[in-house]
Amino acid sequence: MAAALFVIGGVVSLVVSLVGIPILSVYPFYMQFLSFVVALVVIVGLICSLGAIHCYRLVTKRLMSKAGLRGIIFGAILLTFSLGLGGVNQELNTGLGTASAILILIAGAISYVMRETVLPRPPVLVHQETVQAQ
Repeated sequence: MAAALFVIGGVVSLVVSLVGIPILSVYPFYMQFLSFVVALVVIVGLICSLGAIHCYRLVTKRLMSKAGLRGIIFGAILLTFSLGLGGVNQELNTGLGTASAILILIAGAISYVMRETVLPRPPVLVHQETVQAQ
């Protein structure tokens, strides 16, 4: 479940970050130059979105502790920036960005809680170990 939440949250956040630049620069039908704060928020959003997708890869490799900690950090940073840095930048406050950050936070918490659970090893890792042993 955590893997699905990481993917959904990461992809939605990535799309919101990428689509936000053209919308902010054209809407409402006059050219508005991007400020430094907007550029910083978009860049950090892109980095955190890619980080959430990386957390998905960690979950699929059963590295739950690493995925959990990184997911919580990326989700918290995305939530902070999606809420507009505490009122400084209200033009980037989107419901989708906030929802994706919350999904990433939930996935990170699930992964961190499940870090001590014994999970079955995926067949790919078992096959790699047998090949390496031979």
